[in-house]
Amino acid sequence: MTRKTVTELYTQATTDFADNVSGAITPAKLRQFCQDFLDTIRPSYGGIALDGPLSKAATTTFSSFVWSRQLELNSPDFSGSLASGTITRNNGPATARISFSIDAQAPNNIVTSFALFVDGVETPWAISNTSTSGTDVQSFAFSALAYSAAANPDYQVRIKVSANNNVVLSNGEFVVENVPVNSNV
Repeated sequence: MTRKTVTELYTQATTDFADNVSGAITPAKLRQFCQDFLDTIRPSYGGIALDGPLSKAATTTFSSFVWSRQLELNSPDFSGSLASGTITRNNGPATARISFSIDAQAPNNIVTSFALFVDGVETPWAISNTSTSGTDVQSFAFSALAYSAAANPDYQVRIKVSANNNVVLSNGEFVVENVPVNSNV
């Protein structure tokens, strides 16, 4: 069984299920197509959470942080690491819907930023805010849709600040969901 794109399923159906004038449509081909179709549309996601509070020594360059628990890592499609905050989509390539939210408390006038990284490369998906006091808790959230051609793409959210400082993190959720797509682009 294989998770495929919708385009690949159309091609498979056309190839394997031509008019059955010669008996070429077999139970095995029909069964395989049905299994591939169900694998393609089956919900699949991986998620981790950070309960907090977690004091993170944040710097002016993006760095990872430790998450506290696994929400769900649907095997065999997803695996993850709480220590690095990485969710891996196994058996790619894939288009993923990413949801991220977290609360952060930083010293006054510090810009705190979170960004999505795919396979260690920063993406345009990010959010930033400037703290107005050292006691205000700010909520950060973004959603993204990202395609990766890699066989096992890694997704990670990293943090940075405008000046090296401790930031207290809590109430975080990071979810990567497989999205059936029409093509590989």
